[in-house]
Amino acid sequence: MMGVGLISCGTSRDTLRVRQFNLQDTKPSTGHEFIRSETNRRLHGAVSEREREERLGQYYDVSWQKLSGVKPVKVVFEYRQIRTGAKVRKQVFVRKPAASGKFEIQVTGANYRTNGRVLAWQMSLYDGAEKVAVKRSYLWN
Repeated sequence: MMGVGLISCGTSRDTLRVRQFNLQDTKPSTGHEFIRSETNRRLHGAVSEREREERLGQYYDVSWQKLSGVKPVKVVFEYRQIRTGAKVRKQVFVRKPAASGKFEIQVTGANYRTNGRVLAWQMSLYDGAEKVAVKRSYLWN
């Protein structure tokens, strides 16, 4: 008797994806291609040293897919910074209904200078009132 096995070669993407980038230096990077590209993209258009320093901080590229497309999309970003101790800060972003989409969250400028870098974070994705996905950093408890 001969058995038939089927193997799927497709990949399934997560409903919520978060990509983090830390911009720590105002000089264009000359290292790895990815780091150089991201650094140059973040600093593009900043002419003065002050403008470049305002862009130092952390960037989170948030993307989602597989939502209903008929309800508003809400992303809740909760985070702790190095100088705020256990205090959890929160930013809420509401977007028009869309089955997929993306945007960027920034912790830069005065917030970054005053409170320091983000130590731990959690990102929650809502399709209308229903929480559909959560991503968190390793240190989030």
